[in-house]
Amino acid sequence: MNQIRSITSALKTLNGLQNFEQSAPSSIREQDGHYPGLSNEDTPLKIFHPKNPTGAILILYPGASAKGEAHPKMIALARSIAVNGIQVYIPRIPPLINLKLSKSILEWTVHFYQWLKTQPGHENSPINLAGISFGGVIVLKACLDPFLLQQPPKSVIVFGTSYDVKTSMKFMYNGRIDHNGNIIKLTPDPWCVIVLFHNYLNQVDVGYPTNGVQEVLQLMVRDQDDQAQDLIEDLVGEEKVLIKDIIELNMSDESNRIMDIIFQDCADQIEFFSPKYWCKNINNEVYIMHGMHDTLSPFTESIKLDSELSNSHLFISGIFKHRVLSSEMSIFSKWKETFKIILFLSQYYKGGLLP
Repeated sequence: MNQIRSITSALKTLNGLQNFEQSAPSSIREQDGHYPGLSNEDTPLKIFHPKNPTGAILILYPGASAKGEAHPKMIALARSIAVNGIQVYIPRIPPLINLKLSKSILEWTVHFYQWLKTQPGHENSPINLAGISFGGVIVLKACLDPFLLQQPPKSVIVFGTSYDVKTSMKFMYNGRIDHNGNIIKLTPDPWCVIVLFHNYLNQVDVGYPTNGVQEVLQLMVRDQDDQAQDLIEDLVGEEKVLIKDIIELNMSDESNRIMDIIFQDCADQIEFFSPKYWCKNINNEVYIMHGMHDTLSPFTESIKLDSELSNSHLFISGIFKHRVLSSEMSIFSKWKETFKIILFLSQYYKGGLLP
């Protein structure tokens, strides 16, 4: 019976990922709420209440995006899970929605978990954790927090996360993945490079002023692309060359030089966000999903992560990109990949998410 239930849940989730972005199923009630932040300030929160709850709870932590908890793909994923009777929470993590990669992200992540544990009816309820992209890195890091070590989540799943910021950045510039000697070429999405320079360029000395580049990056992370383009037109000299290298993913000698400076001068911060340096200490059972065609984080990052974790389950899918389903596969390949993902998701539901 449990096996049938887990397979049914997997099928519902896969169906939801394809159909629930524009509209919510009638079996879910959605609520815009708030939770008290680190300074007790009202912080936005989305809650997905199933009409027939099983008692299972999932916190879905978003990645680095200005849309945060309101990202359409996050909402579609939450709906796709909630249809199985699971109450889903998507908390806003203010530093992430502001694209600031500070260590306070971990504080917010742990804080929300602690807060939810104190809510009426949840005091003794097992809570499951999920993290998307950069949110996955923080979920893994949170597993090492003293509070989560004492009161661990029932299950952990991460989607499209990274293992080492340095190797991820190299992929961003060359689109080259070396998997067991097989070279795969993709066209990277420049978003990660934009976020990296947005966070660290103002912390290093590259030998000339970069105020204009920083202003452009600030506009871009806020999705103010038209204003950013106008400002780019006004830049001159080294700044204009640098911003074009960043947004066009041109691995020039100059961008290489600046990346080396960032990796050297900001090493402590970058290692904090790189599971490579601390994931061996995680004892939680972790489910890992990654799209083979992900253009933000290469799937080999999850392979490396899986090899270092003591208790993990890995699934690399040819049907997924970073947040969407790929349309670049034959019908036969899609059916084959669909079968594999159903098996993996049913294992996740049976082993962790379902009560």
